[in-house]
Amino acid sequence: MINLFKRYSISILNKNWQPIRMVAKVKHIPRHGEFIYLEETKKYYTVLNVVYYLNNKQGIFIIVEEFGNQRPTN
Repeated sequence: MINLFKRYSISILNKNWQPIRMVAKVKHIPRHGEFIYLEETKKYYTVLNVVYYLNNKQGIFIIVEEFGNQRPTN
C-alpha cells in the first residue's frame, strides 16, 4: 500500500555542499530543475541535484543554487 502522506527528512545543501537547512519535512521530493522557496531565508532556490544515501535509514541531500528573492517565471 502506498502512503500518500509520507513525509521525507532531507538536508538542503548549496552547491559547495554546505548546509542551508538540515532537516526539512516535505511531502514530495523536488526534482532537478524545480524551484523551492525557504521561509527562513525568504529566497528561491533552483534544484541542481538530488542525492540519496542508504545506511540504517534512507537520507536525501538536495543540492541547490540560490535564485534570489524574485518569484521565478515560467
